[in-house]
Amino acid sequence: MRLLRTASRWYTDLLLFDAPAGASARVAITFDDGPTADHTPRILDVLRRFDVPATFFFQGSNVNRNPDLVRRAHAEGHQVAGHGIEHVSALKLSSPEVMRDAETCHELLERVVGTRLPRYFRPPYGDMTLGGLRLLSRGGFRIAYWTYDSNDSFVKSAAEIEQRFRTEPPLPGGVVLFHDDYGLTAEALPAVIEFLRSRGFGFATFHDLHNAPAEKAA
Repeated sequence: MRLLRTASRWYTDLLLFDAPAGASARVAITFDDGPTADHTPRILDVLRRFDVPATFFFQGSNVNRNPDLVRRAHAEGHQVAGHGIEHVSALKLSSPEVMRDAETCHELLERVVGTRLPRYFRPPYGDMTLGGLRLLSRGGFRIAYWTYDSNDSFVKSAAEIEQRFRTEPPLPGGVVLFHDDYGLTAEALPAVIEFLRSRGFGFATFHDLHNAPAEKAA
């Protein structure tokens, strides 16, 4: 990830982390690995209640199990994008397989929502290879990473997630990584949103965060 972050300085249209310099004080809340019948609806309910747009990087096998949740997320104004079909690291795939994984997931999402979608891809585990990058770039994909890990994969309580944000909040323009297959994430999300708003943050989808015009200096 550190090497890819460095490379993003030169491949600004391909490798995306935080927002471009000069963007407003917004963050992108993102969710990986869903949709899941148990937790994605709870997360969508919270986002709707607080009027917060988010981005869901859905796993293709879960899209097949829960297509209505994909349609709901898209209909409610959230960005939906691919996270591979079976959550396999690019380090275990050939370059054509990396491309096929991203393309197949993207095409599945477009069929489910019934419209064209921006071509974003978040690699499982954040892993990527040089050959995979080359093919994804030729295929018009933009690789969506994160700058702030909520640690929801590693904690045992919602309070630990909330405390992480209070102790070390994300920076303006940051991309927050959550997962929508954990109940603790849904439990912590209202407090996290309220805290970020209290610190003056707004919210945007990943796409909007990276495509908003830079603010002019006063």
